[in-house]
Amino acid sequence: MLEKAGVGLAVSELSARYHSAARYDDMIRIRTTLADVRSRGITFDYLITHAETGQRLVTARTALVSIDAGGRPIALPASIRALFARA
Repeated sequence: MLEKAGVGLAVSELSARYHSAARYDDMIRIRTTLADVRSRGITFDYLITHAETGQRLVTARTALVSIDAGGRPIALPASIRALFARA
């Protein structure tokens, strides 16, 4: 839907805090939460846990900015912003 509207999302910020290590072949679970919606961007929070034990491995946050085909920041279309706001 975003791409059809001519809108892309580019990561503008990323922060991550590592709490514990995962091992090769460990099953992990990633929970993503929509934290904020603004006119030109969206912020997501992440919680990564060990799938079997529930142990917290990583907490993270990404901020995404909406861009046009040329990579310039643009406002998110109101219809798309409304979809995210309802989430």
